[in-house]
Amino acid sequence: MSAAADLRRGWCPGALRPMPTGDGLLARVRVSQGRLSLDQADAIAQCAARYGNGIIEISSRANLQLRGIRDADLAALQTVIEELGLLDANEASESIRNIVASPIADLDPTAIVEPAPFVAALEARLARDPALRALPAKFSFVVDGGGALPLGDVDADIRFVARSAPGGPVFEVSLAGESMIVTHCALHDLAAVASALALAFLCESVNAGAEVRRMRHLIDRIGAAALFARTHLSTAAPLAHARWRVTPEAYLGAHRHGASFCVGAAPAMGRMNADDLALLAREARQSGARDLRLTPWRAVIATGIAAVAAPALVAGLAAAGFITDPANPLLAIVACSGSPVCANAAQDVRADALALASRVPTRDGIVLHMSGCAKGCAHSAPAPLTLVARAGGYDLVIDGKAGDTPVRQGLSRADIGSLLARQPGAAPP
Repeated sequence: MSAAADLRRGWCPGALRPMPTGDGLLARVRVSQGRLSLDQADAIAQCAARYGNGIIEISSRANLQLRGIRDADLAALQTVIEELGLLDANEASESIRNIVASPIADLDPTAIVEPAPFVAALEARLARDPALRALPAKFSFVVDGGGALPLGDVDADIRFVARSAPGGPVFEVSLAGESMIVTHCALHDLAAVASALALAFLCESVNAGAEVRRMRHLIDRIGAAALFARTHLSTAAPLAHARWRVTPEAYLGAHRHGASFCVGAAPAMGRMNADDLALLAREARQSGARDLRLTPWRAVIATGIAAVAAPALVAGLAAAGFITDPANPLLAIVACSGSPVCANAAQDVRADALALASRVPTRDGIVLHMSGCAKGCAHSAPAPLTLVARAGGYDLVIDGKAGDTPVRQGLSRADIGSLLARQPGAAPP
């Protein structure tokens, strides 16, 4: 296989179509709405240890990735995942079921709607309409029910955000981050509207005469209003102008939502091992948790915790190495798997990120993105500082993405430490 093929974009692995990497097969378990029962979590931990190398990652789309799966064990893994109710009917359906939904809207009294039935309807539409199988593998949907954990920082080709309106709640629909040109739809019309817009994207992307792999590429050419018009949807003024971004204070640690507490914890840079997930499920069960919710912020939320049990669960997870403190500097870093786990990576970016964590400036949100190659798999959005691994060190991109033009090249770890020390908000040496 050529280097160009190795670095190609657009292949999102699944459980039916895993991706070869430096440590074996990578199988992504696409968890509907990010909701896992405790039994499912236990079983996935056992699968990771039995059929892979034990490494489990939480993706930015609130799915689980099992690494190091052996070819000979893939069929057995798929059988278990199917028994758990987490396997799609076929590869085509699996590849386009990219939906991120509000993780706790069903528990949050401040949420506007519970998105579960509307997400289920969209999943069913994606599964049964063969025309939609032509969608690019990274084409994604967000269904935001509002409330304490909005999804404004989660990338989406088609975004549905619940809004309060005079006649009752509606979904405000926007395309590829365009927030000023929107349409509105009734709650029960979400699946139909999503399907119509996706089919219009497929049609218009062919007419665009150039490779168009994401909605933003098409909107740059024809504009959001034109695509809405293609589907006979009228544009409207946004009902709210702010796209809230969640901070770790909102989901890490213990938070009351309705009659019970949720406890959020994050594995460092989204990675844990099988024992960690098993411990998380066990601690959650002992605390009386109802289930686990995966989030697009690479954290897990245990739900349904009694007030008296929540502090002990937070303490137990922190003692086990999970991040429960929103001030932890590792939350400002996003890093891919790196070498030797990923065959495309030129450096062990995770080890370098851990070594540099104490030097990362204190700011709101992601400050440092460390990528093993120019693909930038771990973080698709721009970051204040992006370091792209090369054979001779790291290239630096300022306020951009991994594939953008660097301003400096060949930086060593010492060079990076000095660079971080000069940033506003940097910790003293």
